[in-house]
Amino acid sequence: MENEILLDTKNLLKQIKQVAKAEGINMTLLKYSINAIFNKVDGVRNLYNKFNRKTLRVSELEEIAEVLNYEIVLRKKN
Repeated sequence: MENEILLDTKNLLKQIKQVAKAEGINMTLLKYSINAIFNKVDGVRNLYNKFNRKTLRVSELEEIAEVLNYEIVLRKKN
């Protein structure tokens, strides 16, 4: 599938940053967009902390995907 990314929990932040960059935004703008769309008020530092502590929720990953115009898909391994 085109523009498909296999997420790796060890490199999730790096992968999200690469996707955001490919979409023409940085992490600060990504977080501001998430806040505006989903009525949140936390900052970009909080987002980085969640990635670093590995406490990012699936719902937060869904918000990131929504802003980046991607979807999360589970697929059975071959």
